[in-house]
Amino acid sequence: MRKEQQDNSQENDIQREYSKIDKDWLTLHYMISIATVIFALIVECVMSIFIVNSDLLNTTFLKYVIKFIAIPSGVNFICIGAETIIMKSKKISQLTKIYIVSIVYVIICFVLFTVHGAFTSSYYIISGAIILTTVYASFYVTLATAICSIALMSISELFITWDVDKISIFHSILRLSNFLVTLFILLALSIICMIVIRYERKKNLVSIQLEKERILLQERIITDELTGIYNRKALHDALSDMEDYNQHDAFILAIIDIDKFKMINDRYGHQIGDKCLVEFAKVLKENSGKAIPFRYGGDEFCLLFQNADRKEALQTCELIQSKLKYLDADEDLRIEMTASFGLAEYNEDINTSELFVRADQALYQGKVLRGSIKLFQEEGSKNNINI
Repeated sequence: MRKEQQDNSQENDIQREYSKIDKDWLTLHYMISIATVIFALIVECVMSIFIVNSDLLNTTFLKYVIKFIAIPSGVNFICIGAETIIMKSKKISQLTKIYIVSIVYVIICFVLFTVHGAFTSSYYIISGAIILTTVYASFYVTLATAICSIALMSISELFITWDVDKISIFHSILRLSNFLVTLFILLALSIICMIVIRYERKKNLVSIQLEKERILLQERIITDELTGIYNRKALHDALSDMEDYNQHDAFILAIIDIDKFKMINDRYGHQIGDKCLVEFAKVLKENSGKAIPFRYGGDEFCLLFQNADRKEALQTCELIQSKLKYLDADEDLRIEMTASFGLAEYNEDINTSELFVRADQALYQGKVLRGSIKLFQEEGSKNNINI
């Protein structure tokens, strides 16, 4: 159960990271749509200057502006406006936004293709819309974009004649050949994109699995196999990390020893003893508050408090003591259990080794009385605390 929870947590973390990447690309995809419309408008304006001053213009300048600049740019800016509203909406899911932005970009490309269909090179405008969707690594997004791209291009070629200079595919073998070749290329491009997505997803799954295994291995290294809480190595790592924290951060180390645990082992056997250790660790996990519980070894445990004062630390230890009166070691066996606590406060005048020694000394003094809590005080202090 614990492994499944870890796997699910890791999977969720990875999916969140992927979602962030998709969100970043979605924003860039949206910006590309805007840039394409603005760039097309600029190109149209520049081209109009050359066309007006040449013999290519076969209509009035006003009609040319309306037909080749105002209408197509107006339609595309309407698409951008709708896209902007959708992008800013908090009620629409990210996946829906991905589909909409992808399809809207196809529509923008369709408008440009229809207006400039007289130029053979315009056939490949729509291919960019398909390629841009591969970053999402979604078969369905790329498939939907490919279908819309091919369908709209076919509608434009078969049923729409926007530019009177455009030669119909029904009247030109060359034009028909170009159209069929373009359909084949778009279809092939779509298939290639699907294959790329398949291998990209496969690579991502392998990376995810390796990362999960690495995290699980790392977790095993610092986890006590019997009790499921952190082990001695994790404690040493935590103590080493303490020196890197801000000097104003307060740390308190508590060493805990189960009273007369050897007697429990000798009387009931090691299996019951292990059960007691597991139950004791469970009590620590459920009642340690701000502290992180560790099993140091045998029947010795530790609590590491960060940014907790001595009052909070002592209250936590008292709470744990109150939960230890009886432990259900077996269905028919309840064992009375107590534990002694030794606490020491970390400061800039001592290192982590000295901190551990001080807590151990406090524990040694605390074990004189069974089930007591002792806070280490330097010699000469008048504020010794015993509970």
